[in-house]
Amino acid sequence: MSGLVAFSVTLEHGSFAAAGRKLGLSASAVGKAVDRLEQRLGVKLLTRTTRSLTLTDEGEILYRYASRILSDLQEAEQELLSAQNTPQGRLKISVPTVMGRCIILQAVNAFSAEFPDVTLDISLDDLKVDLIEGGYDLVVRLGELEDSNLYARKIGPHAFTTCASPSYVKEYGTPQTPADLADHRCVLYRFPTTGLTEKWAFKGAYRGTRVKPWLVINDGGALGSAALAGLGIVQAPRYLVAEDIKAGRLISLLDEFTDDRGTVSVVWPSSRTRVARVRAFVNFISQCLAEKI
Repeated sequence: MSGLVAFSVTLEHGSFAAAGRKLGLSASAVGKAVDRLEQRLGVKLLTRTTRSLTLTDEGEILYRYASRILSDLQEAEQELLSAQNTPQGRLKISVPTVMGRCIILQAVNAFSAEFPDVTLDISLDDLKVDLIEGGYDLVVRLGELEDSNLYARKIGPHAFTTCASPSYVKEYGTPQTPADLADHRCVLYRFPTTGLTEKWAFKGAYRGTRVKPWLVINDGGALGSAALAGLGIVQAPRYLVAEDIKAGRLISLLDEFTDDRGTVSVVWPSSRTRVARVRAFVNFISQCLAEKI
């Protein structure tokens, strides 16, 4: 390849000396590169005199192909540089199911309006995917992060709210502490991947309080629906029930006792840090999550 470059630049600039100035090499180094190319191909490419260089018939054939190859390489280089600086291409993402439905899918239109050349491939899944083996550009993760060689941006606490419908509270009363939940109908979420029910998070002396389920469901998004239907008390992500609480359709309970469950983080492989579409989505979704969680 170095011989092709030396050969092509020499023809375009008329001499080894001029080609050397273009390439940052000596005239002798350019001449030797062309010599090695001729030896490799077993043909004479240039006829040299003290005043000029002229192409042989074989040299004309090679130059036609070499100029095309080098032009294609230059275009490829420009396209790669452009891809690094301009967000474009496919972006493969994994996000938790409920957060994906409530926040991330709601933000897709705004992201696409700003970055129309990026195609989003979003998996809504509560499994902890392997970024590298799964070929993901980034994931949103809940809870505490393990030490790894991945890059991460912590967005904020994964905040939860304990709540119930006005009709439920009217019929069954309002619990004053987490200990009172033993006398209430509690709706718990079961993880489909493990079969375990989710532990409710409380602070201080009530940390680790075990809540007996009256109803168990395996769809986190349905916790809000269950509460709205008056089926019982739920502890759900704040972003899932915030609008219903604001509108009075649900009542927030035990606020001074309810605790966060780790953090919300955006995580991506170190190899994707300089990819423009990854940087763009990390910045965009970080802002969206910070406003909602």
